[in-house]
Amino acid sequence: MRIRKATKKDLKEIGLLMKIKFNEPPFNEKTSISAVLKSLNFYYKIGKIFIVEIENKIVGVIVFKIEQFWEGPVIIIEDLAVLEKSKDLVKMLINYVESYGKKKSVKHIEFLTNKKSPAVKFYEKYGYKINKNRIYMNKKLK
Repeated sequence: MRIRKATKKDLKEIGLLMKIKFNEPPFNEKTSISAVLKSLNFYYKIGKIFIVEIENKIVGVIVFKIEQFWEGPVIIIEDLAVLEKSKDLVKMLINYVESYGKKKSVKHIEFLTNKKSPAVKFYEKYGYKINKNRIYMNKKLK
């Protein structure tokens, strides 16, 4: 098992993994593989994509970017998916990003997740906190 930076050639396999995982509850995202690949290509250019491989098969992915906030650089995790429900794989990816952030003098890590996700308790146990000062807002444009 190893973590490595994704290559352009990996994007299709990563996209299929993400489509499968994000179609499952609690996310239930009904999206096309082309939409997932469009997003992956975008983040491949502006962000970082790292994968976990076991025997040359991609079993996990984390997609993130670094943004400059007033308080300093911040990692924003855009997507995290693992093929199997494995806390070890998630932990491995989170540890990797945290180490990466420390090397880059990042001040903190942020991400959004579904409030019904069982992962919320896992993240809290791992030291992440629900931010009481920020709310997620959106508006659908027609």
